[in-house]
Amino acid sequence: MKQIAAIFIGGGIAGALDITYAITVHFVTRGIKPIVILQSVASGVQGAEAYKGGVPSGLLGLGLHFFMTILMAIAYNLASKLFPVLTEKPVIAGAAYGVMLYFIMNYVVVPLSLAVPGRPPMGWHILGAMFAHTCLVAIPIALAASKVGR
Repeated sequence: MKQIAAIFIGGGIAGALDITYAITVHFVTRGIKPIVILQSVASGVQGAEAYKGGVPSGLLGLGLHFFMTILMAIAYNLASKLFPVLTEKPVIAGAAYGVMLYFIMNYVVVPLSLAVPGRPPMGWHILGAMFAHTCLVAIPIALAASKVGR
């Protein structure tokens, strides 16, 4: 039961922090409306049609985003049973997990999805994406696994 709580707490916090960061950064730096950010997530399963889907596509994107962070939390919590260091050193292990998530999401998941290719991240946007995957997603998941899941 503790592990299930850790998954939902860690995945929920990670999802909330990450989507807030994505919406804020892309709106401020590129003027992209929040609904379009959410539709871009939905485009992973809807393709270009997501951008014509209005609020329903945005809500689908939001749901998919949290589904992914919950899956990331499930994977981390399961791995922590095999490798206790993941909960013994959650910040270091979480940071390493974040780097791994960045590469998996950008070079495996997104290319295999129906997502419409956007402007590739350049310069500080790459660092921002790495920061988000590490500090806003993976470390909260690792801390929840360590503090709640034990």
